[in-house]
Amino acid sequence: MSEIIYKSKNAVVINKPVGISSQPDRSGAGDAMTLLSEQLSALGESGSLYPVHRLDNVVGGLIVYARSKKAASELSSLIKELGIGKEYYAVIEGCLPDGEYSDYLVKDTLGNRARICGPTDRDAKLATLTLKALASVETKRGVRSLVKVILHTGRFHQIRAQLSSRGAAIIGDSKYGSRDFMTRTPALFSCAIKANFLGEDINLHALPSLDKYPWNLFSAENYI
Repeated sequence: MSEIIYKSKNAVVINKPVGISSQPDRSGAGDAMTLLSEQLSALGESGSLYPVHRLDNVVGGLIVYARSKKAASELSSLIKELGIGKEYYAVIEGCLPDGEYSDYLVKDTLGNRARICGPTDRDAKLATLTLKALASVETKRGVRSLVKVILHTGRFHQIRAQLSSRGAAIIGDSKYGSRDFMTRTPALFSCAIKANFLGEDINLHALPSLDKYPWNLFSAENYI
């Protein structure tokens, strides 16, 4: 059961756990959207939900679902027009400077990963994010840094690929080169959603589990 963070007639926001899909897929395994629908129905409310964005199975944090076709259309348009703010915490190997990072990405379907490419490559898409360094610590495995990422585009595996390409793989993300096996899933968390639609002003923030590695390398004051 997912924690409901926000609920209105137009949308529901939950804190999705790691290890569960955002919506039904071909695996047939339980997914966050179906479980949330059942949760709402048990409360005597409509269980109709419409996905408007997604989080990878291995990524936890805030995700929003629309509760009507009209709300879904509005939210989908906002996402395409960058009218919905999505922010993430990540713990990376090494350090990266503050700044806006832009790359062209292409999806490698066979390897189920994103690859940095040139602007003229077939199916290349521009990916842009802003990174803010929050704190760094020295560990036996090297420097580990807590960063906040603000997305300006929503490309497949964008954050994971862009940070890894700069020699700063996300801790636990072996698909993109992390050699830190203290955790088996990427230290990436959807921490904020900001949107204004259909008369609603959504401005939500959540924290990862600060008692678990590698989030516990940093004090609560570092998470801003």
